Amino acid sequence: MTENITYDYLWEAYQKEKQTNQLLLVPKNFYSDAMKYIAKLKQNERQNQHIIENSTMLVDQFFEKRKQKILMYAAYGKQLPQPISNDETEFYNGILQLMKSRKLDFSKAFTSSGGMLKALKEIPEIMLPSGRSIGPFKKDQMVEVQDSQDSEYLKENSICESVTE
Repeated sequence: MTENITYDYLWEAYQKEKQTNQLLLVPKNFYSDAMKYIAKLKQNERQNQHIIENSTMLVDQFFEKRKQKILMYAAYGKQLPQPISNDETEFYNGILQLMKSRKLDFSKAFTSSGGMLKALKEIPEIMLPSGRSIGPFKKDQMVEVQDSQDSEYLKENSICESVTE
């Protein structure tokens, strides 16, 4: 594929990516091929430095735009379209792994004061002030939360109430 990558190809790919909220299909080795193209430009000393800088910038901006879209796919638990580059697949899997590791397990979480909370309503997964996500949980479910600030947040927003033991 390296032979097919040109400055015009990179520019068109970036423009198409900017024009849609969907993640467009790219070859699995898109970024490695783009980097080979840029490295090849650098080897040619007669090559215009401006083309090298713009090509590098296009690839960077292309990836940044696609990262935003990949984050949306991860946030909504959607599968990525195929084919997609290996680099983007790694990024997506890393985000999913991070999201799973930051999820609270109510059966194992404890507040700093040791108090229990009771869910006042059915709630989908939500983000807490500590940056952790919790849920989903059902109305009247008993939960314990690690962080006292998270506990206060849940009480202040009428999501949970304290339970005396």
